[in-house]
Amino acid sequence: MNTDVEFHIRQNYPWNKLPASVKQSVGNSQREYEKHVQLYSIRNQLRFRNNLVRHVRKDERKYYEELLKYSRDHLMLYPYHLHPFACYISIMEAL
Repeated sequence: MNTDVEFHIRQNYPWNKLPASVKQSVGNSQREYEKHVQLYSIRNQLRFRNNLVRHVRKDERKYYEELLKYSRDHLMLYPYHLHPFACYISIMEAL
């Protein structure tokens, strides 16, 4: 993912406020930008609320389920700021 795209996602820039250069880097496709928003948000374990991902994904519960699955599959520390400590036990049991 392009660092300019990541910067604008981190700063919560919606599609209509992106500079033309950033739009070009995602192929001038709003759908592609939304995919990047979702992927960046999951990889960085961002909260649903107060982030750009809430405009891309309407179902908060499904977003968190996908985030937890990604975290578990990639053996990442669980997002302690998003989920209770009991989830660490399920990781250890799975190993």
